[in-house]
Amino acid sequence: MELTDLKLFLAVASSGSFSRAAQLAGVTQSAISKRVLDLELTLGQRLFVRHGRGAVVTDAGRLLVQHAESLLRDADALPQILRGAMAPLQGDVRLAVQASISWPLLRHLQQVLATPYPGIRLQVVEAPTRQIVELIQEGRVDLGVLSEWGPERLPLTEALFESRLLLVGPSSDPLAASRSIRFQRLLDLPLIVSPMPNGARVLIESAARAAGASLTVAMEVHSVHLIKKMVHAGWGYTVALHESVQEELDRGVLAACPITAPAMSQRFYLSVSSRRKPSGAIGLVAGLIRDWRPA
Repeated sequence: MELTDLKLFLAVASSGSFSRAAQLAGVTQSAISKRVLDLELTLGQRLFVRHGRGAVVTDAGRLLVQHAESLLRDADALPQILRGAMAPLQGDVRLAVQASISWPLLRHLQQVLATPYPGIRLQVVEAPTRQIVELIQEGRVDLGVLSEWGPERLPLTEALFESRLLLVGPSSDPLAASRSIRFQRLLDLPLIVSPMPNGARVLIESAARAAGASLTVAMEVHSVHLIKKMVHAGWGYTVALHESVQEELDRGVLAACPITAPAMSQRFYLSVSSRRKPSGAIGLVAGLIRDWRPA
């Protein structure tokens, strides 16, 4: 059976005449009669009742009309479907990411997206956990990367990775440069941290409550960049991920050591907005985030 046979069959069915269908199709009446007869033999069904004034479709013919029209529509749409499927992924992807992990993650995404996917453009918001939750809930971003406190408030969320928390101080500070520090010792240090509820702050506040104590918060600052500047200036200490202070540690601007008793780590999550149907570009970026692990 060929698509041409179905087209000729539909021409006869719609015109009610083999001769008229032959004229419309630009073939001879004998040719169209043979093609329809071959189709009837292939299907094992009589498709037309022929009479002196033309032809009338049978019950089997009426059923074939419905399916033939559907098949031909699908066949006509194949080139467009294939062009769309094979076209390079493109479009805007709106991403909200927590400041503590933003630079290493964005550096990774830029490296893997730039050459093979020039049509994908990231729109990035660096924000605290609470704001990322709101952006996802309101559908103002497509993807969010965030840590503790937010995931249980978002339906489409999955765990990504964990990263250890460090005490961070000036490069000349012997305490920050030590091999490790017990959490109990950290309670007495002046801390410059993000306001609640956000990232590492949630974890260290919880640990302090479990110890029946409280943190010594010298200042609350919304900017990770400013916190690092203040710590470098000797105004206090902070608690941060290794990834967020890697460049400063490499330059010798800051020093850091692991926190023990208990050892503390921060878990990160990927959340996908349920307010918008994910595009191919969104799905690709989400997959790249799932596969990434901080060095």
